[in-house]
Amino acid sequence: MTEQPEKAPIGLGFAAILLWAEGLFVGLLAARLGVALVVGETKSLVTSVALFALVAAAAAWVIYLGFGLRKGKRWARSGGVFWQLIQLAVASASFSGQFGSQAIGWGLIIPSVWVLILLFSKKVVAATLGNTDEELDPQ
Repeated sequence: MTEQPEKAPIGLGFAAILLWAEGLFVGLLAARLGVALVVGETKSLVTSVALFALVAAAAAWVIYLGFGLRKGKRWARSGGVFWQLIQLAVASASFSGQFGSQAIGWGLIIPSVWVLILLFSKKVVAATLGNTDEELDPQ
């Protein structure tokens, strides 16, 4: 008797899509920082290069998390939760201060809450609890 592969829950795919969208948006921010570097809109070259590198790395990491989550990897779920908590911290700071913006705050909170709800749903947790022995020892 052959085993049929289980179909991934729709929440897993939707969470991966949201992570890809977040990663692409962060990638757009990195591209904007890169353009500012090339055009010369920066006051400190070293700081701007470091910020560009960090934002570009974050974009690549979040997109990679989306691929891992789509494959049902356990590590991608914890990385996704971490990223959403980072976004919520930035969102909470976006409501106040000199450059506070409600649009930025809500624009970060809404997808973060959706991804967290999806990542903690029973079906997504079950889909990402694969056997770690198989991942560590492929035969």
